[in-house]
Amino acid sequence: MNKSLLLRKTVTIKWRWLPLLLFVVFPLFLTAQRKDKLDRANREFTTGDYPGAIRTLQTIKGIEGDAEASLLLSVSQFHANDLLAAEAGLLALAEREKDNYPLVWFYLGRIYHTQHRFVRAATEYKRYLRTLGDDGPERRTVVNLLRNVDNGVRAGFVTDQMVAENMGPRVNSEYDEFGPIPSPVGSGRLYFSLVRPEIATGRVQSDIVVSRNADSGWGTPSSLNDFINTSAQESLIDISPDGQRLYYYRGNNGTDGRYLMDTFRTNTNQMVTLDAGVPISAGTGDMTPYYGAADAVYFASNRSGGYGGLDLYRLPRLPNGGFGPPQNLGPNVNGPYDEVCPFVANDGRTIYFSTNDPAHSVGGFDVVRTFRVAGVEGQFTVPENAGMPLNSAGDDTHFRLASDTFTGFLASDRKDGLGKRDIYVVYFIDAREEMRY
Repeated sequence: MNKSLLLRKTVTIKWRWLPLLLFVVFPLFLTAQRKDKLDRANREFTTGDYPGAIRTLQTIKGIEGDAEASLLLSVSQFHANDLLAAEAGLLALAEREKDNYPLVWFYLGRIYHTQHRFVRAATEYKRYLRTLGDDGPERRTVVNLLRNVDNGVRAGFVTDQMVAENMGPRVNSEYDEFGPIPSPVGSGRLYFSLVRPEIATGRVQSDIVVSRNADSGWGTPSSLNDFINTSAQESLIDISPDGQRLYYYRGNNGTDGRYLMDTFRTNTNQMVTLDAGVPISAGTGDMTPYYGAADAVYFASNRSGGYGGLDLYRLPRLPNGGFGPPQNLGPNVNGPYDEVCPFVANDGRTIYFSTNDPAHSVGGFDVVRTFRVAGVEGQFTVPENAGMPLNSAGDDTHFRLASDTFTGFLASDRKDGLGKRDIYVVYFIDAREEMRY
């Protein structure tokens, strides 16, 4: 057989088998490619990149036929605040898979809870609860969520005496805004902390910014001061009632840093930055201090000897300028959950703070208030919820009342927001009596 005939025969054999090879290899390639995409989406989901997970999952053809991928897509949409798409996907999955994926009921409950559709949320939570064992952390979580939605059903948690609004895209962004403090000497400035990646390096950076109010509304925030905002992480803590001292935290992370004070004065063009002068430390679990009360500094801490989680404490101010030993605010205020972000109103006895105790919350952290009992040292009333719509099914923290007595500000991660946490403004119908001092 000559070479040309052998070559023709070989080519013929190769092309004859090619369709079968394609039939065998191409599905394997698709399966591997599909697995790679699912692995990538899982990594993105695990790191909190929910938009990335959604984009990756939406490139998978026929995803509706893959129950686990469909569930991951819907849960990613929930965390990315696309509640309508998440609900549609979960309902479709429940219709196809019936009872095979109980987690569908949990996330439908989360969606309805977030939308303040409390009765429907309770129905879905209870369906999921029936699939769990008699004990364990997951069951306790769902039971606490049921307590939250039960609070939401109660009329006493809803009030028409206030309006709460997201401050919009000029103030908020896709990133993380928190810790709002209105200027104590006027209504034209709002200070807060902003966490976002640097453009040049991509490194996540926390800085203190200020937004100014003009005829056209609140403006885009700008850096407070280049001397205060450095390559370290800075977050705003407080501003003194006279507006002359700014308290902030600077460190490498939440525990490796210091509480500092700036006096808003310059000396040879340098900012005068001092230690805050209060015996608390982030390294020992002390956080969210409030310096503005005349009689004490209030703060949250997980130091030993508390009632569990983060408790609220006060450091009494002494006549010599020092401080007495820290005092736990007691079992009426503190409990096995977390109490954070204290704020003392001008009357000196109304204390607002945030707690995730399901006895007082409609979901996550809610703003509550307690009162110092007149004539009884160290005694505080049982907290009461500050009401909806100030509070939501999300985490509502860092509440502050403004000096105008009609306005409040807080940070919240509720699902109608633009990013991780946004700044919200609360307008009260009547002046807050506790601020008229």
